[in-house]
Amino acid sequence: MNNYKNLFETSVKKLKIAGFRNPISDCRKLFNHCAGSDAYKDTDSTLLDKHTNRIFDFAVRRRLSQEPVSHIIGYKDFWKTRFYVNQSVLDPRPETELIVEKVVRLSSSKLSVLDLGTGTGCIAISIALEKAYSEVFASDISLEALRVAKFNAKELGARVSFIHSDWFTNIKNTFDVIVSNPPYVCANDLISLPLTVQRFEPRLALAAGELGLDCFRKIASKLNDYLNPGGIGIFEIGFNQMRSIKNLFETHGFKQIDFFFDLEGKERVVCVKKDA
Repeated sequence: MNNYKNLFETSVKKLKIAGFRNPISDCRKLFNHCAGSDAYKDTDSTLLDKHTNRIFDFAVRRRLSQEPVSHIIGYKDFWKTRFYVNQSVLDPRPETELIVEKVVRLSSSKLSVLDLGTGTGCIAISIALEKAYSEVFASDISLEALRVAKFNAKELGARVSFIHSDWFTNIKNTFDVIVSNPPYVCANDLISLPLTVQRFEPRLALAAGELGLDCFRKIASKLNDYLNPGGIGIFEIGFNQMRSIKNLFETHGFKQIDFFFDLEGKERVVCVKKDA
């Protein structure tokens, strides 16, 4: 009878042969989820039970079909917490944490914050947990996404008010900070995305027209109306969009526009400030 370690190593080999970039990490997460332990580290002392074998084998087969590990285990880590995910929402990405970091570094402990297109709620909820005295709102056009975000907020004990809205359509207040990780993928680039993304993440959260700027145009055109004097907008952007984004916000009257780069040196976040 095989032991846990043999099963783990065999599964890693399957993913490696199939071309997955992180087969060891993927199998570790899947095994911990299925077995509830680090039993794969055992050498030959722990025999394999049939139940664990069956569910782990099924999990690996799902991964081989390109399904994201996060969808198989049901969560994705972001910032300091763990968020429930499914096919209704975009998986939280590490680079998006830069938005949270910028808000957390703001000196005021009491802010009014709006997260547009909240998805899992990872940005809004992380800000609400870090800035406990702030008033945080989050919107999305997708009712399915809002259900996920509300579930995450309840599970994590975060005070966030949710609004069903297509960008600013149903927003009534003004805010000190408005954040978003909007869709910014060019229509022609969708086919070049990893199969994991193409097959299992919502197109609505990815595609933004021919140049990837459709959502930014909607945000930039209304941002001044919804920011308080001296308010800040913080948004994730796509690769090679910096110049176009800068021109777009300048067209709508913003003078202070700053860009920040991720750990790979790619432009990742734009911060714009409304005149006081």
